[in-house]
Amino acid sequence: MRKLSNFFLLATALLVAACEGPAGPAGYDGEDGYNFLGTTFEFTGDFTANNDYQLIFNFLDNGYDPYESDVILAYILWTSDDGIDYWRPLPQTAYFESGAILQYNFDFTADIPNNRIIDMSVFMDGDVDLTTLPSDYTDNQTFRIVVAPSEFLSLADVDPNDLSSILNSTNIQLKSLGTIEVDSVTELNLQVQE
Repeated sequence: MRKLSNFFLLATALLVAACEGPAGPAGYDGEDGYNFLGTTFEFTGDFTANNDYQLIFNFLDNGYDPYESDVILAYILWTSDDGIDYWRPLPQTAYFESGAILQYNFDFTADIPNNRIIDMSVFMDGDVDLTTLPSDYTDNQTFRIVVAPSEFLSLADVDPNDLSSILNSTNIQLKSLGTIEVDSVTELNLQVQE
């Protein structure tokens, strides 16, 4: 009888082990389990008349070579409160009581035949006289740049206007180039456009 009960116990264990449940969610393709590999970095600079109120970041000079098909997203550190940073996507507009407008904006240069993005610039624009702006608007302005494959932005869980949405997405691995603090334009490999 003991042999018979051991046989039924073994048969039941094999039957249960052979059962399959529903298929799990689809896995990620690619290296390290991510569909996309992006890059993020920060830099701080001063807008002055000497640099025409424009900071130019050269990707290759800083060790990064993004594809022409990648998307560049730029955010400005708008304010900090109790150790919490508040980032806003560019373009970002400031309105003055006089009715004047100041806008922080950005663009980038693509070399389409060679499939690469060369550089990007963050600049000030508007109908306000830039030479009269208080230093709060021009000095020590910090920007966070995200370079992501264009397919990444088509995902349902990503809102390009929300930096947290991008940084917390499970569909991208962001490689940080870190924070680049500068005292002068040349240390950041920024170029003054003339």
